[in-house]
Amino acid sequence: MLDVAMEFGRKYNFGRGWGHASKVRDLALKIFDETKRLGLHDMGSKERLWLEIAALLHDVGVSIGGEHHESSRKLILSSKDLREALGSSDLEVVAWIAFFHRKKPDPFKYQSHEWREFFKSEYGNVVVKLAAILRIADALDRSLLQLVEDVELEKSDDSVLVKIYSEKDAYVEVERAQKKAPLFEKVFNVKVEVKQMLR
Repeated sequence: MLDVAMEFGRKYNFGRGWGHASKVRDLALKIFDETKRLGLHDMGSKERLWLEIAALLHDVGVSIGGEHHESSRKLILSSKDLREALGSSDLEVVAWIAFFHRKKPDPFKYQSHEWREFFKSEYGNVVVKLAAILRIADALDRSLLQLVEDVELEKSDDSVLVKIYSEKDAYVEVERAQKKAPLFEKVFNVKVEVKQMLR
């Protein structure tokens, strides 16, 4: 499955290049693992794979212009190879996760009939949780310079500290991640603070 996703991504240079796509993937998977370690979700390997593929392909629509989150969703759904590898339901999940990676729209308020129907399905809440993780991961490469080397999460009561590690000033990434945190806060019922740490 990942081989097929990688091949598809390469066709479109992953939207903003392999550097960004691979960094967002790595950070998203680390945040997924950290949130699971902290007991914020009980999702498993299948959901982790959906997140990985969505993280790699979230920007592919940039290459064809327009509203790139919608373009990315349509491109992903149009891929015969991805459909054969993932199956129709899983491909829909991946496409919606990629669609909601931006700060807007809010998946709880988005009025597309197609989304409202999908949101009612068994996959709806999973998509929103994974999109919330992807939003923060994407924000942590806001500059497209792959400055963030690692991320760790620390929980205290109903607060989560997202600790960012970088040898360079990652102020832009920290600020953007904080702005994109509200969906994460809502779906995981925590207050988020994003902070760059010194090793």
